[in-house]
Amino acid sequence: MPYALFSHAEQVSKAFASKSEVWQHAAESGLVVEVGSREEDPPRRILDMGYAIRECPPDDAAASSAPGMSEHEIAQLIAACTSSRPSAAAAS
Repeated sequence: MPYALFSHAEQVSKAFASKSEVWQHAAESGLVVEVGSREEDPPRRILDMGYAIRECPPDDAAASSAPGMSEHEIAQLIAACTSSRPSAAAAS
């Protein structure tokens, strides 16, 4: 079963094959803090407040291969770029 990073019950990362991959992603995103109770004990790594690692359904193959933006976000960006650009007829 894959795992993902959650914030307040909402999945906020793609699905990863293992918990250790999610920990690595969280650390790279700045969401892991080290805390220690005593000077002798090594610090423990914990997730920032409000985050958790949980089992999740696997990602869609198409969605997991496209990092970053969703298809909807890409379509919105394209629409915004084309609507704000003057047409070729208006430029002449």
